[in-house]
Amino acid sequence: MDDEVYLAGDVDSIQDYVFETSSLPQIRGGSALLQRCEDAIRDEKGSLRSRYGFEVLYCAGGSFLLKVKRDLAPAVKREIEQLYRNETLTVTVTVVYEDGPVVAEQPRLPADGLDGWALRLVNAARASYEGGDFPLRMAHLMARLREAKQSRIHVPFFQAHPFGQRCNRCGKRMVVHIDQELGERLCQVCHRRDNEGRRHADGYDLRGKFNREFWDVYGSGRRPKQPADLDTLVQKGTRGYLAFLHADGNDIGRLLGRVRKDSDYKSLSEALIKVTKDALYDALNEVCRDQLEGENTWPFDILNVGGDDVTLLLHGGYAWEVAVKFLEKFEERASQHMREIMRWDDTGTDAHVTASCAIVIADVKFPVRYMQRLTKGLLGKAKRTAKARRSSALTFLWLPEPVASEHVEPLLSAYETRLGGAERISLLGRPYTLEQAGVLLEASKELARQPRSLRHRWQEVLSKGVMISTSLIAYDIARRKRAEQEVMLTTLERLAVTLSPGASGSRQLSPPVWVLDTSSSDGGPAWRTAFMDALELAELHAMRPGWESEVSGG
Repeated sequence: MDDEVYLAGDVDSIQDYVFETSSLPQIRGGSALLQRCEDAIRDEKGSLRSRYGFEVLYCAGGSFLLKVKRDLAPAVKREIEQLYRNETLTVTVTVVYEDGPVVAEQPRLPADGLDGWALRLVNAARASYEGGDFPLRMAHLMARLREAKQSRIHVPFFQAHPFGQRCNRCGKRMVVHIDQELGERLCQVCHRRDNEGRRHADGYDLRGKFNREFWDVYGSGRRPKQPADLDTLVQKGTRGYLAFLHADGNDIGRLLGRVRKDSDYKSLSEALIKVTKDALYDALNEVCRDQLEGENTWPFDILNVGGDDVTLLLHGGYAWEVAVKFLEKFEERASQHMREIMRWDDTGTDAHVTASCAIVIADVKFPVRYMQRLTKGLLGKAKRTAKARRSSALTFLWLPEPVASEHVEPLLSAYETRLGGAERISLLGRPYTLEQAGVLLEASKELARQPRSLRHRWQEVLSKGVMISTSLIAYDIARRKRAEQEVMLTTLERLAVTLSPGASGSRQLSPPVWVLDTSSSDGGPAWRTAFMDALELAELHAMRPGWESEVSGG
């Protein structure tokens, strides 16, 4: 084995640390402290790399992969663990490195009579051994990392006495600092996060590394006015709904597993980071352009951009369009870089990079940690759709009223109804592929131009059944002018096609508000509609600052 070994690390419970409170400075500060640790690892002239001389193959989003001298690996491990502890006070990081030879001979694996998980495990093991030395070493190292994370038993904490006053932010740790200006009593951890979240970098009026990077690209001629808190972020809209958006690449690990050399791994990782940033910054500038001009407050705050991972908070009215634009740009650019770096000349599914996105929209007072956990559940559903359809996928959940829940299933079940007998209706079409999401976006913009009272009436009647809702919507459309009728019917037809391409195997009514889905494996056939999704997104779209939604004849 070489004199150099690979060292991998992953931050533990990163979301719990960043979203421990719902204060924007706290969230922004927690993210910034973690990014400072990554910057210390990446910095070629910094203390760590100057002393240990390791090579950084990947470092973003709370994970890293380094190439270090074998005899220096234990020291690098200790230094990085201490770095995170010193900067954040509570965050731990799991670090492992190669400490022995990898078995090069492929084990005898059964090939017949297997299905499900067993077959996938066999195929994954075989692919690792057939890929060469680097993929095999990575497979073993990542397995050790997962094992180490699962076996961690010690988590640092601050002792809190029963008689000690609790922090105004987290409500868990004891107060050690009183902020006279803000009138708040903070624990040591929250005080550090708060200071970092309110701190301006040299030469900038902006807080947050990725917000500053966005400004470097699109700030020329503009005057930045960053939101000081979440209330300010959404205050320009007609109602205060905040969106939590999380996007993540699909099956990126499998694509990286096909890399044969660490130099290609490094090039691909750097390309993914750049592509993800560029796609997000371009999408935000394109969608939020009006609010970035003049004295307006930015309607978003970028919390993190990892290798293929994006997390941001933004005004609820912009979320769906930002997600669609981001995925369109990410797909195109990431796929191009993948083909160039991997030297693939094909345009098949292996060379096509996709991502999934989940959005939770709720009142600005809703706990952000709940939004994050709901987004995690939604993202899993989007990824399953992406895998089945081999496309990028999006989904969302809007909570008009606050509900204290961390699980999406009970909330989504409210859209499923059985109306007597065998008739079952579903008011959900989501998750959507990227192409379908684009159709839904255009439909929501058209519906946002309709009177709000009409949109609300349609939302209410959809839950009353197929025939009643179809009849009322047909009546309302018939009352419109001829040109408006044609636009609405075209919108409904396009939405119906998103659920049943070509109307194959389904029975449609006129107007096509509902589609009979006979492919459902749970509970038999069901009537489904994408109209409710479009109406909800239209309602959110109409909350944008300055949006004129009412039309004559409502």
